[in-house]
Amino acid sequence: MANKPDNNRGVTSSKIVHSIMQDRKGNMWFGTNAGAFIYDGKSLTNLSEKDGLCNNAVNDILEDKTGNIWFATHYKGVCYWNGITFTSLATKERESGTEVWSLYEDKAGQIWFPIENFGVYRYNSNSLTNFDKKDGLASGSIQDIFEDSQGNLWLGGYMGLFRYNGDSFYSVSKNGPW
Repeated sequence: MANKPDNNRGVTSSKIVHSIMQDRKGNMWFGTNAGAFIYDGKSLTNLSEKDGLCNNAVNDILEDKTGNIWFATHYKGVCYWNGITFTSLATKERESGTEVWSLYEDKAGQIWFPIENFGVYRYNSNSLTNFDKKDGLASGSIQDIFEDSQGNLWLGGYMGLFRYNGDSFYSVSKNGPW
């Protein structure tokens, strides 16, 4: 799985793996600077831009509840693969690219992902919604998203911790509000 180092991504090497995921069929997926690699227990297959992947610099991989495989990429946003074709999501972009580090599927099957400098997006198969400062999300640099057992959505990143109440985001400090 050796590939070209990308010095724009911090720590890098020709052998770096940015994410690991196992799909429902037991295949192992690896996100690298050369696209995604799939190991089926016998052989290793590469999916890359030549196959339709939105960008070879894969930061995160997620299998959704319907079996689509999602890719968060460093320069060209988010796309998903249904096993045959790739679909890219239309998001805001900046000149240096659309940097996405993580993907999260909530209990309702909505896919959430942050885009550097543009807040977070929620995709629900019918629409793509962007949340940012106008929605109470003070940080444009979210790194992680998680839904707790009560259905609360938590977001962490630059400028701390945020929580989504279903309508807007609010900042959480050590004193709350929880």
